[in-house]
Amino acid sequence: ATMRAKLSLAVVLLLLVHSTDAARTTARRPRHPARSYRPTETDLEKLSSQPPGWTPKGSCQERWRDAPLDHFSWAAPTETYRQRYFFCPHFWEKKRDALASKKREGSTHEATPRLRGVASLDASSSETTALDAGFTKSGPPIFFYTGNEANVELYLNATGLMWEHAESFGAVLVFAEHRYYGRSKPTPKKDATPSEPKNPSVGGIIPGHLKKKGEYPYLTSEQAMADYATLIRELKTEMRAPDAPVFTFGGSYGGMLSTWMRLKYANVVDGAVAGSAPIWSFVGEDPPVDPGAFADGVTLDATAAGGSPPACASNVRAAFKELLARSDTPRSIREPMRLCHDVALKDKDDVLDVALWAQGAFDYLAMGNFPYESSYILNGDGTLPAYPFRATCSGALADPHLNSGGDGDALLAALADAVGVYYNYSKTQPCFDTGRGSNDDSDEDGALWDYQYCTEMFMPMSRDGVRDMFFEQPWNETAAVLECERRWGVRPKTLWATTVFGGRRLSWASNVVWTNGYLDPWAGLGVQESLSPSLVAMMLPGGAHHLDFMWSNDLDPEPVIEARKTQMKLIRQWMLNKYRAVATRGERIAEL
Repeated sequence: ATMRAKLSLAVVLLLLVHSTDAARTTARRPRHPARSYRPTETDLEKLSSQPPGWTPKGSCQERWRDAPLDHFSWAAPTETYRQRYFFCPHFWEKKRDALASKKREGSTHEATPRLRGVASLDASSSETTALDAGFTKSGPPIFFYTGNEANVELYLNATGLMWEHAESFGAVLVFAEHRYYGRSKPTPKKDATPSEPKNPSVGGIIPGHLKKKGEYPYLTSEQAMADYATLIRELKTEMRAPDAPVFTFGGSYGGMLSTWMRLKYANVVDGAVAGSAPIWSFVGEDPPVDPGAFADGVTLDATAAGGSPPACASNVRAAFKELLARSDTPRSIREPMRLCHDVALKDKDDVLDVALWAQGAFDYLAMGNFPYESSYILNGDGTLPAYPFRATCSGALADPHLNSGGDGDALLAALADAVGVYYNYSKTQPCFDTGRGSNDDSDEDGALWDYQYCTEMFMPMSRDGVRDMFFEQPWNETAAVLECERRWGVRPKTLWATTVFGGRRLSWASNVVWTNGYLDPWAGLGVQESLSPSLVAMMLPGGAHHLDFMWSNDLDPEPVIEARKTQMKLIRQWMLNKYRAVATRGERIAEL
C-alpha cells in the first residue's frame, strides 16, 4: 500500500480541478500498510498462554478455497477464483478440550479458560454458565475479520483487539482476504488451472493488466461480502456448528464491510465491530456528506485542540500558499524543499504535484497519530515517533512569527522538514523524490482501489485552504466522472452505495458498534452518535485511525481502553442472545 501519494486504509480519491476549469485531475487515495508489518515482542507477550516466539501467522492455518467469481449469476459452469484466508482454531480447541475434560471427570470446578480480562467485566455466574452451555450446544463464536484493500496478513498481524480477547470466549479467529488484493487474485481464463497456482502471488493481475479498461466487473464490495458470507457458511459446516455466533471485525474500509455484513447478512452475522469506518461519506445522503470533512480532520491535528503548537496550521497554510505562488518559477522551490535533481520542475503542474505530495504526508501522519512509536503506517519498514503529527508541528512550524518576515524560502524549508517526518523517517535521504512514497509496497492495491472508487465507492472529497490548512481543491462531480471514464472505461454509480447500504437511515438495524478517534481525519465521515441501544457509537479523544483495533499499549488513552471494554461487553451480550435463542429451540447443534 504505498504509491505516489496515497493515504491509508481506506479510501480517499481526491479529484483536484484547476481554477482554469481544465480537465486535469489527479487521483489520490489512502494507502494501506503492506504485509511487512509485524507486531512487536511486547505485543505478542500479552498472550501469556501462547508459547515463547509465537506469531499470529504461525498460529493459524493458511487456507485456499474456490470462491465463485460472480455470486449473482446463474451461468453454468460457474467460474471460480482462489481466495485465501487464515483459520485460527487454537482458542476454540483449548476451551473445547477443557469443557470436554470437565464433562468426562464430572468435575464441579469451573472449566478453564473462563472469561477473563475485559470480557469478564460484570459477568454474572449465570451468564458465564450460559456462555459455556451455548459454546457446547451451538459451537464457538467466530471472530471474522472482513479483509479490506491490502494483503490480509496486515490485519492478521495488526488486529490485537481480536487476538487479545479471543481466548476469553474460546473464539475461532478468521482473517479473510478481499478478492483481487493480496494473493487472492482472479486469474485470467487462459491461465486458469483447477489447482492452486504454484505461486499464487503471481499471475492474475500484472501491471499491464491493470491498465486495461473494464477488466474488473467482479471487484465490488457486494461480491467481496458474498465471498465472506459463503465462507462463513462453509466453516460452520466444517465445524459442525451451523448456529455458532459470528461477529465481524474491520477497520476503515474493513469497518465499512463489517457494518454492511451485519446489515446485508443479518442471518449470517450476529454483530459487528467497526473501527474508523467512513460509512457516511457518499453522494445522496441526508443530510448531504461534507466533502471537506477529511481535510478538516487533518487540520485539527495541527491545532492546539489536536495537541500541536497553535501556530502550526496557519504556518502550513502559508507554506502551501507560498509553494503554489511559485508556479511560474518552479525551479525556485527545489532548494528550499530539498527536492532531488531529477524531480521535474518545468511548469505549474509539476509544482502542484509537489504540493500534493507534501499534502499526502500530513494525511498519513494524521491517521497514524498514535500515542506511541509505531511502524504501522510505514509498513513495518521504519518507526514513527509517538504522536508523529505533533513532531511534525514541533519544528519551525511551531514559530508564530515564521510567516511575518516575508521569507518564502523559510516557509518552504519548514514545510520540507515537516513532511520529512513521514517521507524521511529513516533520516537517511539527502533529498526528496516526489515520485515515491515512504516505501514501494502496494502500488497495485492503489490502482485497484481507484477502480473501486470509480464504480461504487464514489466518495466526494475537497479542500479549500480556508477551513483547512491546504489549498483550493473543489469537488467537481462531473470532472470526477469523466476522469473515471478516461482511466477505467467505467462510469460511477454515484448513488449506488447510499441506495444499497442505506446511508444514514440505519435505525432499523441492530448489533453494530462503531468507534472513531478525535485525531482521525476519517471520523467526520463515520457514525459519531449512538442510534439505538444496540447501534452504539463511541468517539475516542486521543484516538487516531482505528487505534482501538491495535494491540493494547500502556500509552493508550483511557477512552480507548474503555472502548475496548464496551466492545467486548456488547459482543458478550449479543453472544448470549444468540445462544439463548438457540437453546429456546431445544436444539443441540455443535459436536465436541
